[in-house]
Amino acid sequence: MEFSLPIHICWDVDFRGRIGRLKRIARQIREIAPQFVELKIEGDRGISELSSIVTEIHKCHPKVEATVRLTAKAVAAARWGYPITFLWAIEGGKTFSHCIPRDAQAVSFTADEETILLLPEVLEDFAESRAGELHLPNVNAIRALAAKGHIPVPRPEQIREVSERIARNPVPLKGKRLIVHDFFLCRSLRDAFPDEAENRVEFSGCQGGTRLAHIDWDGNVYPCDALPIRLGNLFETPFERIWRSPARERVAQAIHAAPTDCESCAADSGCFGGCRGLATLASGSTDPGMGTRSEEAAASSPKST
Repeated sequence: MEFSLPIHICWDVDFRGRIGRLKRIARQIREIAPQFVELKIEGDRGISELSSIVTEIHKCHPKVEATVRLTAKAVAAARWGYPITFLWAIEGGKTFSHCIPRDAQAVSFTADEETILLLPEVLEDFAESRAGELHLPNVNAIRALAAKGHIPVPRPEQIREVSERIARNPVPLKGKRLIVHDFFLCRSLRDAFPDEAENRVEFSGCQGGTRLAHIDWDGNVYPCDALPIRLGNLFETPFERIWRSPARERVAQAIHAAPTDCESCAADSGCFGGCRGLATLASGSTDPGMGTRSEEAAASSPKST
């Protein structure tokens, strides 16, 4: 289904001290009236601006979720009564369960090439914590390129090793929920946690450039955070004009087109083409239409598909 404007906006509010003209970005988000807004807030400077951001965005009454680092200022902000859901971004280890706010609902952990081997420990800590949800998002390619110059997608052997370790020593997650954004990682966790993995947010195919848009800290607009194809900048061009541009339409058409190898892939019934950003990275192409299902599976799955 094609959307004239996205209904889901992800916004990287701040990054390594860099922060754009927040009120102007928030105003443009409010004008397109999305149903759901995800805020990624890295530092205390972004937390300081949270009040003005929420005041502007909530004029269109979306559901708002903020992923924040576990800092004293962020913990204090969570007590201010904002009508948003806080996700506490964790970096691994066995300490967060004793540090997150008592009423914390969810935590978030990005399993990239450098951190995925910590996932078994994160699951153990999650089991001991009061949080009810653990989110495992895809790697943010835009942030990774800005910080590292490359995108640290987990290697197949790393996913295989982690899956085996979790299967050998599963932790009890009764009453808790895993929300896994990557189809192949979810599949690898399903055997160890069948009830929790089945309760994940169902993957319905790539929504980048159609239902979903990503905005970075400088106001640049992308199809999603896993597909670093810049479509325009909100300080130069209004969002609606960016979204109706030929560049955005080409990306959307490429995402909608079935990848070359889909018909022969065993994951066809659940993958729906997978994350086209990760498929593009695996193919080495800058064209989202070039990434194939089998390439994504080779990069992401512990078992060949």
